[in-house]
Amino acid sequence: MRIDLIEQYQIHPHIAYLALADGRVEISLPLSSKRLRVASNIAFIIKGFSPTLIQAKEAFIHPLGLQVFATLVKYMFILPADEIGFLSSGVSVAVKYPAGCPMDFYGIDDLIERDVVLLHAPLSTSITTDLSVAGGGRRVRSHLAQMLAHPNGLKSRPGVLLDADFGESLALKQLRLFDLGDIVFQPTKDNVDTVGKRVSYLIQKITSQGAYPVILGGDHTLAYYSIQALSHNYPKLGVMQFDAHSDLYSVGAACDEQLNHANVMHWVRRMQHVQSLWQIGIRDVFHQPTEGFTLQKAPRIQTLSAYEAETAGYARMYAALNPNVPWFISFDVDVLAGSEPPDTATPVLGGLNFYSILSCFEYLFSHYRIIGMEFVEIGDAAQGAHGASAVVARLISRFLFSLRQTTAIGQNLYIPGDNVNSFS
Repeated sequence: MRIDLIEQYQIHPHIAYLALADGRVEISLPLSSKRLRVASNIAFIIKGFSPTLIQAKEAFIHPLGLQVFATLVKYMFILPADEIGFLSSGVSVAVKYPAGCPMDFYGIDDLIERDVVLLHAPLSTSITTDLSVAGGGRRVRSHLAQMLAHPNGLKSRPGVLLDADFGESLALKQLRLFDLGDIVFQPTKDNVDTVGKRVSYLIQKITSQGAYPVILGGDHTLAYYSIQALSHNYPKLGVMQFDAHSDLYSVGAACDEQLNHANVMHWVRRMQHVQSLWQIGIRDVFHQPTEGFTLQKAPRIQTLSAYEAETAGYARMYAALNPNVPWFISFDVDVLAGSEPPDTATPVLGGLNFYSILSCFEYLFSHYRIIGMEFVEIGDAAQGAHGASAVVARLISRFLFSLRQTTAIGQNLYIPGDNVNSFS
């Protein structure tokens, strides 16, 4: 448990207390649905801790007992001292229409290997474009939720998910897709780093269970927090970046030293656990200043341009990918052909066509260990059935199918009536 690794803690600064008729006390936190009922003497001890004082864990364990202390840590009434800045306001909030089973972050400990956990991070470092990408991930969730919903709105009834493109059937009870909701973001209080650290915290917990995160952005700055978080459970990692841009831009100005969505891969390439970075679909043309710069080889970075992918295919990349390391997919929707506003804020001529990228993902899912994905730079505005958010939802659906036991549809057909047989 985390309490074995962390030595210093603080009491949550905003615990609320409610005396109950049976003599116990209910304690609760802001932006949290979790409420605990504790004995009045336990509440008295908790109240005695100063919210501003950092203390060794023994200072809490001695009066509370190990079991109570562990429970209060699990539900964030007591926080690791170095994480209180981004955890004290909560981590994620539930959404009205989740994709899959709704889950709060207290339930992460119940995940099992190969579960898939969806979360949305409204992270953005750009304020210069007319189109925001901070909340575009919600469009993807909406597509997924509609895909999974019972046609009559009866969520509790059994059913299967049919994929006509691939002739496959997947029982919804086997789906094991969980939705953590939206990362907490308080515009007047939080900055990019605060939101990013919440993302990292959740990814570390999800991957510690052997589960796979699917993160919806937000802009591509998200990659710094998600890929860095993976180092805790994947000391060797490959990254596949699908993108129209390299996100390795350097212009010789102060912004080069500031993490943002245009330079985030400079930060990623320096991460020790990242063994290889493949950039797929690159097609940008731009002016690179040379004065004050040094041209260096970057052997860990490989490129498959959009032109090569669409004219010669992906075979060169497949042959070079190391099947012995886990891979994380970082997907910027401007890699897609036809991605224009409102799909994304940074469109580029050309790109990867839908079935080309779908076929690529099918190969990756079947030949390599994909341990998570992120999808970024999705426009907040409404999109049509062919929009980037619909494409992303489709790619996620294939990830879910690839992880489960599916059944071939064949010539079988569901016919109304009580004597309907399952697919053979």
